[in-house]
Amino acid sequence: MKKLIYLTLLIIAFVSCDGRDRAYMSNEAILKEDNLFKAFSQELHFIPEAPVEIVTDTLLSSGFHVKINYHSTDNNPVVYSKRNKHDSINYSHYKNFEANIVISKNEKSIVNSSLNKTLFNTFENADFWDKAIMQYVWINQEASADNYIQIHTAFHIPETEIYKDFILNIDENGALEIKEYNMTPKTI
Repeated sequence: MKKLIYLTLLIIAFVSCDGRDRAYMSNEAILKEDNLFKAFSQELHFIPEAPVEIVTDTLLSSGFHVKINYHSTDNNPVVYSKRNKHDSINYSHYKNFEANIVISKNEKSIVNSSLNKTLFNTFENADFWDKAIMQYVWINQEASADNYIQIHTAFHIPETEIYKDFILNIDENGALEIKEYNMTPKTI
């Protein structure tokens, strides 16, 4: 008889633990109750999602041969967070970019270096460089001459209209001159 009473009490205990107290609670309320809401309400976005690599190999009539390997890096992404209408947080991780540049003239190596934002840190304050990412690198063939080559690059702060453009002039001896390029709007 005692075994039957214990068995009945055990069955009642298991039946009463069916989660009826949570059946009509929202998922959000359950997660808040268990202190898991923050972990499940965050959205992570990686921009770009996959690694990016753009390789250009240019041979100019002046004898310059330029190889540019522009690629994304996983080092020090720029992170922005926003709270949306459901009180969750969206994190956007913008990957940094850099370019490996190899320049030769008449098959004589002139430059073999990496182009990234540390090369330009004297042109702007540290706050800009902490938030900026490299947008592009391209050869300006029209502005290049027989004794130098001109390369353009730009840095942009994501989710803003703030950017900086730069011109790199590299002569046939490998000397580098960097100028900030200020575009002014044309008014008519």
